[in-house]
Amino acid sequence: AACAFGADAAYMGLTQFSMRAGAGNFGENIKEQLVQWKKSPQGQNKKLYCTLNVILHESKIEDMVSVVNQLDSWPFDAFIVSDLGVASLLREKYPHCELHLSTQASCLNSAAVRVYRDLGFSRIVLGREASLVDIKKIKDAVPEMELEVFVHGAMCMAYSGRCLLSSFMAGRSANEGACSHTCRWNYRLALEEKERPGVYYPIEEHEDYTTIL
Repeated sequence: AACAFGADAAYMGLTQFSMRAGAGNFGENIKEQLVQWKKSPQGQNKKLYCTLNVILHESKIEDMVSVVNQLDSWPFDAFIVSDLGVASLLREKYPHCELHLSTQASCLNSAAVRVYRDLGFSRIVLGREASLVDIKKIKDAVPEMELEVFVHGAMCMAYSGRCLLSSFMAGRSANEGACSHTCRWNYRLALEEKERPGVYYPIEEHEDYTTIL
């Protein structure tokens, strides 16, 4: 649907290791349909990117290896990753695969872009904290590198999702794709005067307000 309405590419997550773990994502049952779509006139000139962009814990490496070993029959044009270990596993199995660096890696300067270029990445999805001025400077400094930027969506309260609030407060790791968006909950800070127990006063936001997050 995205490509039918004009997108040149779409990204998708599998049932494991995507930063959108709660989105349902795609399993083996959809693979053959994607293969046929890529061969059709509608899909021939479109790109399909696979997101394997969680921060990988040691206990999950064997599971990741298993997933990587099953990717050769999927019609992916590139892999979006944030963890260098995942990038290494992909390159070992598929030496010529195209690698895109996820915004989760918080790449925000031209020196880092050069390092990722030298490691074999062809595109950098910059950290969402990059300003328009920074983006231009990075592109001028490393013109051969493709840059991708977010133009719509929410800004995390930590660097590109590297936040522990959700894990601490809800037992769901933002760095493994299960963020509960704790920073966007509605908080109420109770202000009670000693001589008026049970009477709570609102704390309102004004021009010079202070936030607790």
